[in-house]
Amino acid sequence: MNLRYLGDALDHWKGSLLARLRDENLLAKLAADAMAADGPQWTPSDWELLSKLIRLPRQHILEHTASLETQRVAYFEEINHASDIFLDPDTGIATGRVAKPAQYITPPELCRILDVNPSRVVAVYQHVRAVPTRDRIKQIIAALPCPGEPLSCCSDESSTVAMLFFSRNRHRIEEIHQNHAAFLGQHASRRTCSWHSP
Repeated sequence: MNLRYLGDALDHWKGSLLARLRDENLLAKLAADAMAADGPQWTPSDWELLSKLIRLPRQHILEHTASLETQRVAYFEEINHASDIFLDPDTGIATGRVAKPAQYITPPELCRILDVNPSRVVAVYQHVRAVPTRDRIKQIIAALPCPGEPLSCCSDESSTVAMLFFSRNRHRIEEIHQNHAAFLGQHASRRTCSWHSP
């Protein structure tokens, strides 16, 4: 999340999607991390607006003292919330070398967050450029297999963005995927998919 984009239409989509899943009891004790590389520039009213947009109480929005740009290990160690979490990097999950690492979360970082609690769901915003969304999701899945327990993922997709849901708990991801599919009806095959490692 970058401050200059705060309040755009995508924030409303994120909030609506997360609220629906919370209302259906498919996300529990959800917290959110804006992954704001420009966090020191945010004012209290900016954090309050984010809280309203993604429909979470202000105390469920995580803040950091460590820099996402220069202290990444410390930054992720500051996430002490062990239940479900929404991560909102500017761009999404890196699948190779990137020019601006602060705009991404890496697969190893995501795996470490998942392993804090094997039953948690981690939702990650993903921007998509230059390739079909489903192809980008396949690239991410190929980069992700984490050591240890199996990993599951499902998506909510548009032509330019997706919300990806990850967990070590296959049942929880299948419940979210089936909820997406039922909600979307005849459009589901173009807007949601699921994947489970062996």
